[in-house]
Amino acid sequence: MMTPRQRVMAVINLEEPDKVPFADWIDPGIRKILAARFGDENMGDVEFHKHLGADAICYAEGDYIAPQFCKKLIDEKGVEHLQSEGLIKTPDDMDKFILPDVTAPGYFDKAKRYMDECGNSDLAVFGSMRTGMMNTIFSMGLTEFSMALFRNISFIEDMFDRFIEWNIRVAEGLTDAGFDFLVCYDDIAFNTGPIIPLPIFREVFVPRMQKFASTLKLPWIFHSCGNVGKAWDDIMDFGMNGFNPFQPDVNDIFEYKKNYGDKLCIWGNVDLRYTLTQGTVEETIAETKEKIRRLAPGGGFLLATSNSITDYCKVDNIIAMMETKEKYGTYPIEAGE
Repeated sequence: MMTPRQRVMAVINLEEPDKVPFADWIDPGIRKILAARFGDENMGDVEFHKHLGADAICYAEGDYIAPQFCKKLIDEKGVEHLQSEGLIKTPDDMDKFILPDVTAPGYFDKAKRYMDECGNSDLAVFGSMRTGMMNTIFSMGLTEFSMALFRNISFIEDMFDRFIEWNIRVAEGLTDAGFDFLVCYDDIAFNTGPIIPLPIFREVFVPRMQKFASTLKLPWIFHSCGNVGKAWDDIMDFGMNGFNPFQPDVNDIFEYKKNYGDKLCIWGNVDLRYTLTQGTVEETIAETKEKIRRLAPGGGFLLATSNSITDYCKVDNIIAMMETKEKYGTYPIEAGE
């Protein structure tokens, strides 16, 4: 039997583990509900993830996720929501663009303490980051960003360069803290296709993302929602070890597995739009079985939702997904349609 960490790292290395592993970002509200179902809503991360049946813990700490300089709204639950109005609308506003000093003594102590607490478990622990593309868009505001694409591209380049350099230092700190791998969350597409015209994306953003990736010493996964098909060849140039989550209503994860499963880890993608949020337990079981049967053979597959375990998922469906993984996810797994 492999440990959870061993099976996660096996599939990232495109190997076949003993069982299909599971890893995902989990929203705090549903985490608390699930933990209460397991017996203690205040249980620690290691205990919670083991009760859930997950093989990895997502470490998402605000100090290590690049800030977004935009207006924000705090709802009645204390959850922060980003607004569309950026605070860095013109180059004259760059005096407001102040990133945390990652060279300050003790800046990564919080991450090191977390790894002291959780790193000796048999679970994989991965750090969450953003390369800076979405940060740039939010910080400028979509309208101002769109106009700058054609009127002042150097303004965008300057901001994104600063995010990239900052994130390179953050990745170095998380690597030194002992994380197993990194996940970079940066949505590059709407449901209809790329957010940015492909010629500009290739000229401005791809080389900078490649620069970031070239410095990484840990395996890493790139996350983007939306229809990524038209930008897929450009994404592959990033050189990541895997991709998540293949949003199912606009991407065919089975085709990506067929065409790229020998090149990168396929991580996803039980449907969040319907199955886990509106569907039945029976529908959840059926979809989870299908994803395992069609994606797991040969290895290189990491099971997850199609974005994250959100607060609006049905708890019984999440548990059904995890129980189905345990029941049907042991190798050898016979391929099927």
